[in-house]
Amino acid sequence: MKIRDLPIRKRLLLSNFIMIFIPVMFLLTLSIAIFLSLQFGNINRASIISFIWPESGSTLSIQFELSRLRVRADQYAGSLNRLKQSSNHLEEQGLKVAIYQGDMLLYHTRSSDADAVMERAYQERPSENAAISWSDTGLVFHYLSDKTNVRFAVVGDVPIRHSDEFFNLESKDVLKIAFYAVFLIALLLTVFIGLYLSRWLAIQIIRPLENLRNIADDISQGNLDHPVVAGNYDEIGDTCRAFEKMRLQLKAAEETRNKYDHNRKELIAGISHDLSTPLTKIEGYTCGLIDGIANTPEKRKHYLQMILDTSKNMGRLVQTLFLFSKLDLGQIPFHWETVDICTYLDDYISEQDEHFRGCGMILSFQRDTSRAMVSIDRTQFQRVVENIIANSIKYKKEVYGHLQIHVQRVEDKRIRLIFMDDGPGVRTEELSQIFESFYRTDKARTDVAKGSGLGLAVVNQIVREMKGRIWAERTIPHGLTICIDLPEVKGAQHEKSVDY
Repeated sequence: MKIRDLPIRKRLLLSNFIMIFIPVMFLLTLSIAIFLSLQFGNINRASIISFIWPESGSTLSIQFELSRLRVRADQYAGSLNRLKQSSNHLEEQGLKVAIYQGDMLLYHTRSSDADAVMERAYQERPSENAAISWSDTGLVFHYLSDKTNVRFAVVGDVPIRHSDEFFNLESKDVLKIAFYAVFLIALLLTVFIGLYLSRWLAIQIIRPLENLRNIADDISQGNLDHPVVAGNYDEIGDTCRAFEKMRLQLKAAEETRNKYDHNRKELIAGISHDLSTPLTKIEGYTCGLIDGIANTPEKRKHYLQMILDTSKNMGRLVQTLFLFSKLDLGQIPFHWETVDICTYLDDYISEQDEHFRGCGMILSFQRDTSRAMVSIDRTQFQRVVENIIANSIKYKKEVYGHLQIHVQRVEDKRIRLIFMDDGPGVRTEELSQIFESFYRTDKARTDVAKGSGLGLAVVNQIVREMKGRIWAERTIPHGLTICIDLPEVKGAQHEKSVDY
């Protein structure tokens, strides 16, 4: 998981931890390095003491090394390294050292006589195992270890302190400056890390929030074309994805609303046009009767018959429009039944064959499966079949048209119904439009009696309520094919009718 995908709470805790951890580790590492160098390095601790407390002169450092030399003499086990180390530190202060074990010389300062050093050390209080004389003229010290039989002497013209000595505090100032420098480096490191983490958090948190605020302003002003990019998988990323989902839903709702507004305007225009034409006819025939143009009984009967036929067409148009509106609003109750669509269509065609032959349409039925169970409303599905057949009758080319109905089982557990006629068909670019309300291939819409343009729109609404899908294709060599896919009901014999 990337750091930017961590929850914001964890990232804030991590940044605060880093801001404290790195300076602390810097100081801890520096302290450990100094400690290890003092512990394991061959460093003159007396020089360090003199460096830290220069006002004490060399007194404190010499006392420190004399004490350490005594301890190492008591711990002597055959190795001279530690004794030589302390001796070297004393020699750096101007002293001379001689070390014996019994009568065997172990170490002495170069350019000095070991016996002379021992003799000078034992001139005062020779009977004592440890004695020191340190005055303004010099230092004399000797020691005999009861544990290891190691004896050593330290002499030198090193005064304990000069009364007129001026103490140089430069070394202590250097130490203070070094301490201030380390403190300043740690402070600058903390500030730098804090600024870097603040900038990093600004990039990771503040900038996405600013972008989200700008997008929210765009959405509030109706601009839904700006996508919300979510690069992280933290709380802000989840919020951005939620905003993007909201934006897409609002955009889809806006497109649907615009489509509904467009359909409503087309519906009003279609109703106005399709009602104005028959009304004009009725008005014309009525004026002909009033003005005496129909001056014979035959003409008057013809005029009255035309008024009656036109009124009936208007009534059918209003009923179809009312049905379409109720379907669009979901106010038509559906009574669902699980039926065998093959048996249903076979019985329907057998019963209505003579009627449709009288209308000039010859029906035929084929099926690729013996049984196909679907859930339909019998009344509404009959309206689907009748509207499709009526559409083929209206646009047939010959005295008798042919409509072939085919049932087949397709993949995804669906049953496909195919209605294929041999009429003139429609152009390819119009195939997706014939299911729209008031759409007719007759752009002039002069013959209202041939249809309102709502028949296939009603079919589309009913099929959608049945959880199906409908589309149109061209029949080869000519004609129109309407395909309907309905979900197949597996293992059901009969279901109780319920209201949708």
